[in-house]
Amino acid sequence: MIIRRVVLNSRPGINGVPAADNFRMEEVTLPDTIAEGQVKVRTLYLSVDPYMRCRMNEDSGSDYILPWKVSEVTDGGGIGVVEESRDPHLVVGDFVSCFSWPWQTKAILNGKQLEKMKPNSHIILCGQISQYNKDVPYPPPLPPAMEEIRKKQNITRERFLVLNYMEKFQASTMQLCQWIKEGKLKVRETEVKGLENIGAAFQSMMSGGNIGKQIVFISE
Repeated sequence: MIIRRVVLNSRPGINGVPAADNFRMEEVTLPDTIAEGQVKVRTLYLSVDPYMRCRMNEDSGSDYILPWKVSEVTDGGGIGVVEESRDPHLVVGDFVSCFSWPWQTKAILNGKQLEKMKPNSHIILCGQISQYNKDVPYPPPLPPAMEEIRKKQNITRERFLVLNYMEKFQASTMQLCQWIKEGKLKVRETEVKGLENIGAAFQSMMSGGNIGKQIVFISE
């Protein structure tokens, strides 16, 4: 089976700006058979996140995030549907997710690495910024095939609202600050200087121009 995948073509440099040609598409052959415990999945969605900028460097700067290797397939969070299974806990048609999903149209994965969406389970809505400029209902509609699976499994999808957890805000902020001081959390920000540039900063953030939190420096 011929599939398409994305590999890291080049590194932008530690201080460079990532570009589309840092990645390249290629076609490879996927084995026709799978081993015991494996599943063949068709990719539905892949997540592209700010932390991946670190993975484009030779050293990610973190002991829990590995850098991508040049000319090897890139990966991240993904969701797909099982097309063939030799894992006793997964069957054809199951909706599954994984945090190390290869950027390719189809993949053979270890069934134990996959999280299966169970009947009556819940999906947390996140990363919907691409839909904010569209007049679409909430939550945004799913493709027909995914919507059919969602309804069949009675899967709900809702969002977390930070205002519902304000009683935990102070304690969680103190804990995060402590982790940052201890080096357990790596913080990356995109900073623009000058109040006059806040409009441009907002436009850039809405189109994915920021790495990490977009902030605007106003004064000392």
